[in-house]
Amino acid sequence: MKKIFELSRKFIAGELSITENLKYSLIVYPLAAVHIIFFFFFLFLHIPPLIIYNLFSTIVYFYCAVLLRRELYSFVYYISSIEIVINTILTTILLGWDCGFASYLFAVAAAGFYISYTFRRYQIQFPLFFCFLSVLTYFICYSYSQNTAARYPITSPAFLHPLYLFNSFCTFAFITTFSILFMIDVRMCQKKLFEENAMLGKIAGNDALTGLYNRWSMTDILTEAMQGSRPFCLVMCDIDDFKKINDTYGHNCGDEVLKHISKILAKSIPTDCHVCRWGGEEFLILLNGYDLDSAAKLADRIRQNISASDTCWQEQSIPHTLTMGVAHHHKNQSLDSLVARADTKLYIGKRQGKNTVVI
Repeated sequence: MKKIFELSRKFIAGELSITENLKYSLIVYPLAAVHIIFFFFFLFLHIPPLIIYNLFSTIVYFYCAVLLRRELYSFVYYISSIEIVINTILTTILLGWDCGFASYLFAVAAAGFYISYTFRRYQIQFPLFFCFLSVLTYFICYSYSQNTAARYPITSPAFLHPLYLFNSFCTFAFITTFSILFMIDVRMCQKKLFEENAMLGKIAGNDALTGLYNRWSMTDILTEAMQGSRPFCLVMCDIDDFKKINDTYGHNCGDEVLKHISKILAKSIPTDCHVCRWGGEEFLILLNGYDLDSAAKLADRIRQNISASDTCWQEQSIPHTLTMGVAHHHKNQSLDSLVARADTKLYIGKRQGKNTVVI
């Protein structure tokens, strides 16, 4: 009972995960229950054709339950739509118009377009056909009832009014249920779209191997920093003799070195600073609020950490070092010239013997 209550709460709140089987189960089992109720109702009223029909319809819907397990959802849709049309025609002929059985046709027309999206190959002609058939059946049955007397008319208000209200309630229940399902589906699709957009944004803005910002997203961050009034420094970093690591241990080892160094870089900078993989084995660090001396001190601590922390690869310790060039941003200086200055200092460090910081 607690599980049913929780499912009901999630359903009403629009939080329930909607599967194709659930959608069609909400057609098959309620309709089977309705026909079981009508079987006993017409058995009480002694109306043999409708006793037989509702017994047959109940069996049909239990067969639809078998189709659900086989995931033959389109056949369930066709069978239930046709059954409701036949039910409307038969009850109009036998009982008359006032019992309200024609109201079920509204549910066929309303739910058909939504439910048919579950087909493996959605084709709009099927819901259009059943919608047209429902409308046609509705007006034909209405016209027939105005000119022809029912064979088993229910004239007693004690039976007629509850029957009409029951049919109306069932129709509203079906339409409301599938409206909620549609709302949940839309909400789930929106959530999935937002998540996928966020993932795409992350993929587009981050380097796939290291998880750091890529060059393009870092350029946007640098452009924003250039437009602000806060001082900052750039640190251009390059892994020393990275080609030798790849040639000696293989490119998979080189990838592990890149990831290992990236983690150290990301952990070593303050939260309001940024680091990216600038390209290949090069990294660029943006240190917001730093002057040249403080940036050089932080860069040297990072250099020492990386030199002291080897990459573990197939039970081997792979040593590595960084050479770093630091440049301070000056007013009226372009981004390209600032990056070029940091890059120039980096290569000065390379010529001076590597594993150093140049300012």
